[in-house]
Parts: sequence; C-alpha cells; structure tokens
Amino acid sequence: MATYNEIKGDTVEVRATDPVNPVEGEIWYNSTTGVLKGKVFIAAAWASGGNLNTARYSVGGAGTQTAGLSFGGSSGPAVSTGDTEEYDGSSWSEQNNLSTGRRYTSGCGTQTAGLCVAGFVRSAPNETTDAVEEYDGSSWTAGGAYPIPTNSLVSAGTQTSAVSFGGNGSNATNEYNGSSWTSGGSMSVPRDFGGGLGTQTAGLSFGGKTGSPQTSTNATEEYDGSSWTTGGVLNTARNVLAGAGLQTAGLAFGGNTGLGSGTTAVTEKYDGSSWTTTSSLANARSYIAGCGTQTLGLAFGGSPIPVNSTEEFTDTIDGTQIITTS
Repeated sequence: MATYNEIKGDTVEVRATDPVNPVEGEIWYNSTTGVLKGKVFIAAAWASGGNLNTARYSVGGAGTQTAGLSFGGSSGPAVSTGDTEEYDGSSWSEQNNLSTGRRYTSGCGTQTAGLCVAGFVRSAPNETTDAVEEYDGSSWTAGGAYPIPTNSLVSAGTQTSAVSFGGNGSNATNEYNGSSWTSGGSMSVPRDFGGGLGTQTAGLSFGGKTGSPQTSTNATEEYDGSSWTTGGVLNTARNVLAGAGLQTAGLAFGGNTGLGSGTTAVTEKYDGSSWTTTSSLANARSYIAGCGTQTLGLAFGGSPIPVNSTEEFTDTIDGTQIITTS
C-alpha cells in the first residue's frame, strides 16, 4: 500500500481551508489561520507517571491528571494514614496531613478545593468515622460531619456541591453544600467499595460489592440530583475500583473481580448509556484511587500490596491536530 509521501511527495501543501477528509499522516499549512496541521491517530493507552512518596491502598483522590490530590489510605495491615500528596503532572510532593488518618475513604473536588469524606480509622477496636475534611491547597480543616460514621463509600462533585453514596452495605445518598449534609434519593442497589464519578446533579455509581453473601456487581446507576435510574452495565463486574470523568464521559479502571482476589487491569469508558472496554492499566491493581477525565485520567496507589506507582491515561486521538502556530 502506497504511503502519503509516495503519493503526494515531501512538500507541505498550502491550503486556505482544512481538507474535508484528510488521510492519516497528511500534513498541510492553513494559510487562513497561519498554522501547520496534520491528521493523526494515536490509540488509547496508559503510561507511567511519577511515584507516590508513600505506597498505600484504599486512598482518596481528587483533581486532574496535571493537578491531582491523594490522601489517606493504608501503608500496611491495620494501618490508617493521613498522608497527603499533590501531583503536578510528573511528580508527587508531600503536603500537610489529614487531621484524622483513615482508609476506605472517599474524595472529590480539586487540588485546591478537595473533600475527604468518612472512612475507617483503625481496626482494634473497629472504628469508622463520620469526619469530613476540606483541603484548601495547603491544609485540611473540619467540614460538616457525615450523617453516620461509614466507610467504603463513594463521593463525586466539588467541595461545595458534593454527593456521597453507598458504603457499609447501604444504598443511602447524601448531598453536601459546603457546610452540611442532606439526604438524597436512595440507590436501587446497596453497595460497598463501588466506583463513582460526575457531579452532584449528574452522578454515576458502578460496580462494588453487593448482596448477601456479597458478590461483585456490574450494576450502574445514574443520579440526576434527586433520584437514581439504571444505566448500562459494566462489561467486567468488579469492586474496589476507581473512576474519573463525567456521567456522559466516564472512565472506570482496576478493581477485583472476586472478593479479595481477581485483581484486574480492565479499563472501560461510559458514554451516558453503555460501557466499552479500552486499553488496560499496565499493572492490575485494586483498592485504587483515581481522578481526572475520560480523556486524561490518573490512577495511583492500590494493592495487592501497597504500591506507589501512578499511571496516566490518554484517550484515542483521531482527527486533525495543530502541529505548530509558527
């Protein structure tokens, strides 16, 4: 099959408008906009990022791929930490710790306005907390307490407009306004250790442990700010997974397909109605944290042993791209 160079030669074509149907590898100069452009295709993939300073699992996460936030988690059996780190797109830096160290926690928001909700403080005696903390980019302060002490729940949204759901075998949903919590509509499927993403008025709940005895579920539910409706099921049922993005452009990755075993690297994308499998994590992991968007996701921490590795997801690029503006 002939290449573009064999057909067109090496000279860059000057055009007043972009071609309607450029072929992969085609390059042209748009004289109207004054930019060099090309048609590219790059497959979706995970790539290695900078390592966490402290290896841990059951971590809370918030932010974006270039401005991420990790907090809490466990560095070993029965250990809960308040460790907090910020990601700048290449490396993690230590920050001020949570006031209450915890694992099996949840988080949402941004690197400069993060939210940490509930979690498991210690094993002996068993103690689950209702403590909520808010991050301002340098330190944590107490927020409005969660309605009941809980762990293994999921949170989505922002620091001043959050939604948290599930945990401790519950289907309860609670909404946060930056100071206090109010009850929202209940999920159809009670679940622990599920994945979640989105906003307070457009949330997504997927996977987790459910039933008695518990099993991994592929159930997905969509929240509209008052009630939940059934969404498209995950292709791979799993729990202790992570999510990133929005209700109509979501990303789910990692987790366990069983209960305490079956760690997976599977990654799926949600379009608002169904899930499709995409490029897998380089390393299978569960009890993982995530943040970012469907096109630029971030995964960090996890188990089967506490890990410090970070992976960055870039979705498929298929279209016209600007090469240079000069």
